[in-house]
Amino acid sequence: MLSMVFTSCDDAYNIAPDDEILESNAITSVADLEKAMLGVYATISGSNIVSYSSRFTDDLRLPADNRGQGVQVHTWNIIPDNGAVSGIWSNMYAVINRANRLLDFIDGVPANTDDEIATKERIKAECYAARALSHFDLLRFYGQSYTDGTKLGVPNVDYVVFFEQLSRNTVAENYTLIEQDLQNAADMLDVSFTDNTRFTLNAINALRARVALYKGDYAKAIEHSTSVIDSAPLATAAEYADIWTDASEAEVVFKLKRTNNDGFIGTIYQDTNGDIFFYMSDDLLGEFLGTSSNDPRLAVNLDLANATMEEPIIGKYLGSETNPGLNDVKVFRSSEMYLIRAEAYANQDKLISAAADMDILRTARSSVATPAYTTKQEAIEDIMSERRIELAFEGHRFFDLKRSNSGFDRSANDCAAASGACSITSTDHRWVLPIPQEEIFANDNIKQNPNYDSN
Repeated sequence: MLSMVFTSCDDAYNIAPDDEILESNAITSVADLEKAMLGVYATISGSNIVSYSSRFTDDLRLPADNRGQGVQVHTWNIIPDNGAVSGIWSNMYAVINRANRLLDFIDGVPANTDDEIATKERIKAECYAARALSHFDLLRFYGQSYTDGTKLGVPNVDYVVFFEQLSRNTVAENYTLIEQDLQNAADMLDVSFTDNTRFTLNAINALRARVALYKGDYAKAIEHSTSVIDSAPLATAAEYADIWTDASEAEVVFKLKRTNNDGFIGTIYQDTNGDIFFYMSDDLLGEFLGTSSNDPRLAVNLDLANATMEEPIIGKYLGSETNPGLNDVKVFRSSEMYLIRAEAYANQDKLISAAADMDILRTARSSVATPAYTTKQEAIEDIMSERRIELAFEGHRFFDLKRSNSGFDRSANDCAAASGACSITSTDHRWVLPIPQEEIFANDNIKQNPNYDSN
C-alpha cells in the first residue's frame, strides 16, 4: 500500500483514469495516515550520513582487499556524478516529498473521535519534523556556510512540487523554514507521546539544539539541549553496551527502527560474510586507547573478539548472529546534548559550566577526568576530542571538522591504501558537496557549488 500512497501521475491535463491511485483515494482514514507516516520514516536513511562521514574523514583505514566499497569518498574523489553525492540528495528530498504529500491532504481525512483528531495532529507534527530534519541535513552537506546567512543553501521545498525548477535558497532562508517547521511540530506534539522510533517532543528539542549549535545561536542550543537532558538521563556505564545491541533504550532520544527488510548499517564497514571493507583508523584507535580502561566505549566501537592492533575491526554495528550488521540507527542521544551544551557554554566563555557537563558525561562513561579549562579554545578542543570518541561512527565527524574549520592528516598506515588522499585542508572545496549532476542537467535554475565543473 505504501508504494501506492506516494506514487501518482503528474496530471497535467486533469484526466484521472479509473485505475489511477492517488492519495485522495488511497488514504481515507486516520489508520491509513498512520501507515503513510511509517512510509515517511522508512525513507529516512540515516546510514547515508554515517557512511559519508566515516569514509571521508580520518576515522577509517582502507584495507588492501576492499572491493571498491566507499573508495571514491574515502579518496576524496568528490565529483557531481558521484553516487554517494546524488544518493544523499535524492534520498533527503524523497523524505521531504513524502512529508509534503501527507501535509497536502491530511486535513481532508476525516477524524471521528477525539483520539483520531489527536492522532492527525501528531502525524502532522511528525511531517513537519521529518521535513525539518531533511532540510537541515541537506544544508549540512550542500550549503556553502553554516553561519553566513547570505551564502547559498539548498532549495526550500515546503509544498508538493511537480514541474517547477527551483533555485537554491540562502542559508538564512533555510534556517527560517527549518526553525518554523520545528516550532510547528513542537506546538502540536503532546509531551505524553514518547515513542523514540518517532519524533517526540524530546526529539524535536534535540534537533533544535543541533541546529542552533551549527547556526551559532548558543543561547538556544543551551535551552533546547537542557530540555532534553532534563528528560532523558544518560545511560550508565553498565547500560551503554546494550544500546548498541538494541537491548537497551537508555538515553536514545530518537532512532530509526531497522528490520531485516531494511538497510544493514554495519555493512558500511564489513560484509555480512565477514569481509572487511574498512578498519578503524590508527588515529581514532589511539583516541580510544587514551581513555580509561573502564570506559565501555572502546569495547563497543572495536570488535574485541576478533580485532587486533593491525586489524582493528569496528564493532559498533555487529548486529546479531542471524542478522549480522543489522542495528537501529541512533539519530539523537542524550550524550550529544551534553556535548552541545558544553560547547555552547564554552563559546559563551562559561568555562566552569562547560567543564561540569563534560565531567558528567565522562563520569557516566567511567572515563578520564575533565581538566579545568583556562581558555575557550582549550575547552572547545577538549569537547571536540570527546565528540569524536562519544559519537564515533554516528555521522558527526565530517560535520564537526567542517564547522570548526579543521582539516586533517591521515597517518602513514591509515593512508597506505588511500591513493594519496592523506591530507586535506580546512579550505578545500570538497567539504561542501557538489549539487548532483543529474540535478544540474534537469534544473536550469540550480547553481553549482564553487570549484566543481558541470556541463
